[in-house]
Amino acid sequence: MFSRLDHDTLPVFFPKDWAEGLKQILLNIYGEKCIKDEKTFEVYGFSYPNEVLMIVSYVGLDKFSTPISLSLSADLAEKTKTDDIINEMFDSVGVFFDSYFAKSDDQDEIWDDYIYEWEEGEFGKLKFFYKVTRENIGLSMEADLLLGE
Repeated sequence: MFSRLDHDTLPVFFPKDWAEGLKQILLNIYGEKCIKDEKTFEVYGFSYPNEVLMIVSYVGLDKFSTPISLSLSADLAEKTKTDDIINEMFDSVGVFFDSYFAKSDDQDEIWDDYIYEWEEGEFGKLKFFYKVTRENIGLSMEADLLLGE
């Protein structure tokens, strides 16, 4: 559903405490912005045999405002250290939101850097793919559950 690659297997969801821990780090860093914008973060992690996927959404507390969802995907190989990939991905999330919040402080410039197709990038030693959408990931997951997908 969210993955960059096609898979024959269902994803393994990362534990809720992992997602909550990353969310708390983001709230510690960007908490003042969240309060001002009346928004919060949602963090999702999925693992497939050959792909790891992290999605971080900046969503409104009222659920009617348009979210910003950053999706990051990296290839997994047999010798890949998943923890290293996840750490690099999370560091790149920080770089992204630093940039996002820097633009939102400038009243003359509106942030509109959405990227709807997967693009390749590099951060540190990690080669990964990313996209930035307006999709509400939580609502999409709820819809899929209702549809039995």
